[in-house]
Amino acid sequence: MEDDLLTREFDAPPRRDHLFAWTIFILLLTGFAFACWLGSFYIFGHPERPDSYRILKKLHKIEAPKRFELTAAPAGEFLSAQKLYERYSVYSRLQLQNENDQLLRDYLGNYSATKKLVPYVVGRFNILDNYELKPDDVFPSGVVAVAQSVDFPQVLIEHVYTAEQKNVPVLRKMLQTGLDVKLERTLDLAAIVHIERLFNGSLQFTVVPLLYGTYALKQGSGTFSLEPPPTLNLENGLPIVKTQALEEALKTFADYKKKTAPEASAMQAPVAAASATPSYEELVRMDAAPAPEVPVESPTPKPLAKTTPKGAATPAIAKTAQTPAIVKAVPAPSFALAMNSPRPAPAISPRQAPPQITAATPLPVSPQGVPLTPFLQSAPAPNLQQNVPGSWRVYPPGQIPRGRVVDPGDAPQLADGGVGGERVYLRGQFVVTASGENRAVLRPQGATSGLVRGQGSTRVIVEFPVGAQPPPEGSTFARDEARPFQVTDVRRGADGQINVYVREITTP
Repeated sequence: MEDDLLTREFDAPPRRDHLFAWTIFILLLTGFAFACWLGSFYIFGHPERPDSYRILKKLHKIEAPKRFELTAAPAGEFLSAQKLYERYSVYSRLQLQNENDQLLRDYLGNYSATKKLVPYVVGRFNILDNYELKPDDVFPSGVVAVAQSVDFPQVLIEHVYTAEQKNVPVLRKMLQTGLDVKLERTLDLAAIVHIERLFNGSLQFTVVPLLYGTYALKQGSGTFSLEPPPTLNLENGLPIVKTQALEEALKTFADYKKKTAPEASAMQAPVAAASATPSYEELVRMDAAPAPEVPVESPTPKPLAKTTPKGAATPAIAKTAQTPAIVKAVPAPSFALAMNSPRPAPAISPRQAPPQITAATPLPVSPQGVPLTPFLQSAPAPNLQQNVPGSWRVYPPGQIPRGRVVDPGDAPQLADGGVGGERVYLRGQFVVTASGENRAVLRPQGATSGLVRGQGSTRVIVEFPVGAQPPPEGSTFARDEARPFQVTDVRRGADGQINVYVREITTP
């Protein structure tokens, strides 16, 4: 019986513990957990991918782009067009792709998870054309304006103006071809979200204003306000304006330049630098713009101040005597105001000579009986008028105020840095290519005689005082430190040509 039990025990089949199956199951669970970890890292770490952004939007794990205040904006660096080109033109295709991913990722995250400085665009740009944003674009509503840098034409931007659909017609009407857009460090936060290398080696930057402010034409009428986009469509990708549309925009701007940029028109049209208000239309920010400048009366010229040192006391004497004869005896302050201030002269015309006191005219006296001698009668107001034949003052040769003297070869540096408040004078040898009533267009002589028009050439536009005779077309002349031109503005055109605006400030 014991033998039978032993036989049955050894004859029973062995039990299966399924260790192999459990091992496979555990490995699968481990792989699934690892895949979930990688997937969450991919989705949350790369919201710039269209599928990741779509999942995050469904899970409500990503916010819409928000409006920043100027005082609480992300830290960044402000780059001109030339600096942008120098930095990104050397990037390889892979480096540019990685940079674009980072730029868009930071923008989608509202710059909350990055310590990298945000690249902001500054400078002046001319609008080539504008396009309405479609629902399938990255930004579904608004207008995108393609613009070219005035100082560095190899750089183009597509400036995205996100707004409600009802404001799109107003935006398209205002963002016309040739409009001047000025992005300033103290007013604008134009952040770069994409960089594209074009077929001709130029760079195209997609720019979004983080302030979403209100804009207006500086010389025109009408305003429009921007709103942050509630959602984005990343499927079509950036840039918004692709190659074909960009070529059409360049052609549109080229046709615009043919109509507005002949050399003769530079002589016939008003010179913007010679007046306080520029002749080109400019798009400016309204809510962040500084307070408008209040016209301030210019100080009395030095020769007048030296001749009439007691001019400040005369109004007080006139007030004490309260006789109209005293007011007629002090025309010099009124004349100085009329010549130096944009406000109209209060009483005396600039052409009216000081009244002469004759023997038949009794001298006015103060209440105490003291005779009041009209000592301001000798004020050199008529001489001052002779020295100012136009709207600015002229000087004898060699007696101009101190300032920096430059040559035509310094024009590129002036175009990049600007003239500012410094007195800058231009000397050199010139040939007259066009001449009119009180303006002339010059070309500097020197390398290639300064007559080769094209990339990087320099053109000098001179405005002469009223009554002065501009030199005839085709003539040549030279100006030295004793009789230079005063530089009022320097601009670089879209084709690279530099326009130097000057005026004559010395007598013949």
